Amino acid sequence: MNYIFALFRNNYVLFLFFLFVSFNHLNAQKIVHCKTGIYLKTIKINQIDETFDVNFYYWLRVDSINLNENYEFIKDIEFINSSNLENDILEEKVDSIEKYYYVNGFCKSTFPYKSNFKNFPFDKQNLNIEIENTVANNTKLLYIPDNRFSLINKISDNNIDILNGGLFNVSELNFNTGNYEYKTNFGDPSIKEYDVYSRLNFNIKISHNAFEVFQKISLPLLVVLILAYLVFYIPDHEIGTASALTVTSLLAAIAFQWTIYDSLPKVSYITLMDKIFYLVFFFIFYAMAQTVFTFNLSEGTDKQKKISIKLELYSRYLFPILFLISLFLLIYFI
Repeated sequence: MNYIFALFRNNYVLFLFFLFVSFNHLNAQKIVHCKTGIYLKTIKINQIDETFDVNFYYWLRVDSINLNENYEFIKDIEFINSSNLENDILEEKVDSIEKYYYVNGFCKSTFPYKSNFKNFPFDKQNLNIEIENTVANNTKLLYIPDNRFSLINKISDNNIDILNGGLFNVSELNFNTGNYEYKTNFGDPSIKEYDVYSRLNFNIKISHNAFEVFQKISLPLLVVLILAYLVFYIPDHEIGTASALTVTSLLAAIAFQWTIYDSLPKVSYITLMDKIFYLVFFFIFYAMAQTVFTFNLSEGTDKQKKISIKLELYSRYLFPILFLISLFLLIYFI
């Protein structure tokens, strides 16, 4: 012992280093590692409002606790991005044998999400549930995923009820942890430094059931295209009948597009569904333009009349083939 004291007296730098390491070690011991998980029950997507309603269970657990310390601050959590929150603590306990502190609860809330419908109906939306502690920053508490139990549902179990009539599927469930720094003193002059809090983010990726969406859209669009396609079977001199068919088809397609987008938020960018409707508009215009063109040819010379007849015959095959090829390329290269 005397030798150690003599060494510290003779080596002041070593003594300071020893104090620094000891101080950091004591501080590290004070950081509580809170293991967290959630279990989703129901989700309802509100596309127009860009929000989702969710019911879920959650749990918080601290292992290897010091029985002389109070861990009640663990339950003081905040769901950062929620509104209309209903949070009920179901169970809270300290196990003195296994030495762990445990809290679980049930939450019902509305969360916003930033939608991206560029590839609608093949789009994927990211729904986030973000958790922070209201009183303990990252020098006192760190959130980590629960490694003893599954911290989130398994997609294969199909145990998440999506209350949107089969319109959506859960495609992925994951999580990430990190720190969030509030770069403000919230108007309090006594706060000199910014606070950094541990944050745990549960991410739910949902996708439209593209087959169901196309099933609902394809039949009306098919009827519209058939109306436009019929002009190739109408005699050239029946320009009035042919024009009425193409105009009716165009108006029906526009009205149908408005109906679909009433269920989506108003976005400034062009979606895949927009491109499909634009493709339909183009082929209706093609049918209308050829009707006018072949009518004018039929009023000309015999050679022009023959050209008019050939155009009508070729278009009966070109119209559906070109449309299907264009539609395939449009969807394939999204």
